[in-house]
Amino acid sequence: MIDTELYAMIRQRKKKGFSMRDTASALGISRNTVKRYWDGAHTPDERKNYPTHMDSAQKKLVMEALERYYDDNKHLLTGKQRVNARTAWEAIRETYAVGESTVRRYVRELRGKKPEGFIPLSFEPGEAMQVDWCEVKVNLGGNLWKVPVFCAVLPHSYGIFAMVMPDMKLPCFIEAIVEAMTFFGGTTQCIWFDNLKQAVFSGAGKSAVKQDRFRMFEAHYAFESVFMNREAGWEKGSVENLCGLIRQIAFVPVPKGKNLREIQDQVRQRCVDYIRFHKVRDRPRPIAAMLDEERKTLMPLPLKTFEAYAESEALVSSGLTFRYDTTKYSVPQDYIGKTVALRVSSYRVEAWYKGALLYSHDRPFNKSDHQYVPEHYLPLLEKRPRAVPNAAPLKYGVLPPELERFRKLCQEKDKFEQLCNVLLLGRTVDAEILLRAVDYANRTGSPSIDSVRFYLEAHKLSGVQNTDAEPRVTEIVVDKPRFEDYDALFMEEGDRDD
Repeated sequence: MIDTELYAMIRQRKKKGFSMRDTASALGISRNTVKRYWDGAHTPDERKNYPTHMDSAQKKLVMEALERYYDDNKHLLTGKQRVNARTAWEAIRETYAVGESTVRRYVRELRGKKPEGFIPLSFEPGEAMQVDWCEVKVNLGGNLWKVPVFCAVLPHSYGIFAMVMPDMKLPCFIEAIVEAMTFFGGTTQCIWFDNLKQAVFSGAGKSAVKQDRFRMFEAHYAFESVFMNREAGWEKGSVENLCGLIRQIAFVPVPKGKNLREIQDQVRQRCVDYIRFHKVRDRPRPIAAMLDEERKTLMPLPLKTFEAYAESEALVSSGLTFRYDTTKYSVPQDYIGKTVALRVSSYRVEAWYKGALLYSHDRPFNKSDHQYVPEHYLPLLEKRPRAVPNAAPLKYGVLPPELERFRKLCQEKDKFEQLCNVLLLGRTVDAEILLRAVDYANRTGSPSIDSVRFYLEAHKLSGVQNTDAEPRVTEIVVDKPRFEDYDALFMEEGDRDD
């Protein structure tokens, strides 16, 4: 095949009286090519119509074979390892003398013959809530993370709700549904689910077998579960569209925060704003007005909120920590070697011992963000002061914002020793007063333990002294090596110090 420019040169040389031989030699192409385009009988953009060498009876047999192949492999129509025209051709090529391109053409015909039909759905107020999961990116602590997001919609009013979660396991799933019900102000008659493994033990659609914990949750809130059939997204079109909508309205621009709770506050507010200011096309009234009406038809929430936390046990190690999902969480020294009970929700990890709450930690999304609480380690640091400069709880521990800023701004070489001493001041000074003094010191741009003490004295912020009978350490001093003692060992009287 030649291009348009070469074709024009051939036609011009014909017009000027050149021979086909001269033209072929001058343009560097064969005489057969020149002959084809010499008289304008053909143009370069022509496409040859290849005849189908298969009669109607043969085509019918091939089409039936392709239909059987796709029916037998329905479970492989989606996903990364799905069947396609090429795999279909490979399956029938030994039986039928047909080329791959022909099979591709027949497969396109098959798909065109059976277009999907959908029935528009309509819901009464308070009749249903539809839920699903999607994934989005958020900025956690300055880094982008992909997090799961629970999405819910009331298809009558199109009131929406979204909640960022650390995972998609059953406790988080139930907690998200409870939060959605609280957000909407009641319970719908039924909730439509995809065949989410969190709720379904086995089966699908009408034959779905529910998880025991989920059945208890369903009974407590008195709603009926409706599970979708596999590969039947049209059965819950509202929430399918919602997943894309949530990404746009709640995660653009990307929300930023130190933890999932801060991210969720932004996501919730963006959902509220969408409800307040938006009207869905073809709906009679704005979302806010329709949602206010629908809330009146919702069933009231039960008096007791369903406990959605996960329960487990963990052993406290000699490092004053227990592990949950590979993350370390600290507890006071007295519980080393003891087994504590854990209650884990979406954003909190609680440690309990003999029915009493030991400590409640924020649950980090990044599993390597160990939750050391420096106060738990103060008794050990008093006994082992030389560990202070390298103590991980002081370097990376969880602190109030004022102390975290002190750790960041302090320029002293012994800043971790100073931080430890600020924490020890908390034994004799009220926590609120101490944090206020730390905040004043931070405003200088280079805080220190001396500046904290100055503000405590200057503003008369000193707290009441501890009256315990046993004296408590109020300051840690890290012993530093004296190199002059070593010099004395090597120098004798009369030696010069060169």
